[in-house]
Amino acid sequence: WYPKAGKELIAYNAQRGHAMPMSQDQRQSMMMNMALGAADANFDLRFLNAMLPHHAGAVTMAEAALHKSKRSEMQKLAKEIITSQNVEISQMKQWRKAWYNK
Repeated sequence: WYPKAGKELIAYNAQRGHAMPMSQDQRQSMMMNMALGAADANFDLRFLNAMLPHHAGAVTMAEAALHKSKRSEMQKLAKEIITSQNVEISQMKQWRKAWYNK
């Protein structure tokens, strides 16, 4: 199937019950748009600004899995994701503040 897959990015829409093309916001939040620009003085800032919503999205998804899944394995995974992503979010915010005062 992979060689025949189209170039359009798709995501499952739970409300509609089927996959559909990703919106611009979805692509950006999942870091599908890798155009972070040149390796200049602000590259790290652009990277942090892209990664923060990406990680926040992972936390949101994991929180949903934690509350909605009945499987202990999924609940365990969700807790691990929430913990690790929140640690990384905190670290990235500290770096952004220290390096860019943002």
